[in-house]
Amino acid sequence: RGESTSAGSPCIPTLTLRVQRGTYSSPNPSIVKDRTALGLIQYEERRGRLIPPMTIIESSSGNTAIGLSIFAKAKGYKVIAICDRYLPEVKKTRLRAFGADIIFLPSTSMGMDTVELRIAVANYLADKVPNAITLGQYSNPGNPEIHYQTTGPEIWQDMQGEVSAVVVAVGTCGTISGVGRYLKEKDKNIKIVGAEPEGSIIFGGENGKYLVQGGGLSFIPSIFDPNVVDMGVKVKDADSFGYIREVALKEGWMLGGTGGVVLGGIRQIAKHFGPEDNIVGIIPDSGERYIDSLFNDSWMVNKGFADKIYTGKVSDPKTVDVAESIGCCVNDIPEEIGYTLEDLCQRIN
Repeated sequence: RGESTSAGSPCIPTLTLRVQRGTYSSPNPSIVKDRTALGLIQYEERRGRLIPPMTIIESSSGNTAIGLSIFAKAKGYKVIAICDRYLPEVKKTRLRAFGADIIFLPSTSMGMDTVELRIAVANYLADKVPNAITLGQYSNPGNPEIHYQTTGPEIWQDMQGEVSAVVVAVGTCGTISGVGRYLKEKDKNIKIVGAEPEGSIIFGGENGKYLVQGGGLSFIPSIFDPNVVDMGVKVKDADSFGYIREVALKEGWMLGGTGGVVLGGIRQIAKHFGPEDNIVGIIPDSGERYIDSLFNDSWMVNKGFADKIYTGKVSDPKTVDVAESIGCCVNDIPEEIGYTLEDLCQRIN
């Protein structure tokens, strides 16, 4: 969410990205999964299957579980998240801060889609743990329903009906199914485009490994509505991570990996649209939850994405000279101790 800005490439038309604030209010409105979490809870409450002080056990790459744990505080539920061991440290910290327990799978290979295994564990525990339920975000109708009721109408209203296409990162497929159904009812000519990591099979192709979290799957969720989706595109990890690093550097936005998938999808379809068209991209979450991975240079290097890291130096060499002359360092902290605090005080007084 921010000011209007633009991003361009020599290979595609310049895109105008208008990020608009909707009318929905949640404890963290920038995270799409907060909305999904509320929809899951409300759906099961209406059915009478979820009653305080029950325990919610849910498979999650982190964001849905965080949303559930936020709403659980107000509603009197306990949350247990089933996650793989590559859960970013920031997400672990948030879950623990909100009082959720985290059950980690045994060690798996990096990039492996563990969703089906996590779902099986959640189902098993929900059957064995007293007074517990799993909400099943990949099959629960409450997931697309809340996006039909809120996200879709907000896009239509904020854009005043001037929408040519909407690009959505697909995982559970709740957002694209709910938004797609609403917008198609308003204007059947709006193109609904799903974007997934290369290695995901929702739109076909071979199952493979990918490092984007929260997007893509090794199976097609039952809540996916193909009737409201016009096409699917695939985006490589390297492109997704490169786009979010570029946007952070040039535009001042920090996006999660699925945000990079959306930007990749927009770039792929932009050639089919003109300057008068509005392409809406739904950015699922923010980059603050990936400080220890996507925005950590060591992590990027270790995963083979060193070429996506900004390696520029301070633009003004004089700044470096002056800072170092008084014992400070610029951008990187040297291993040697260097000047003392007393040295610094003497040099600046």
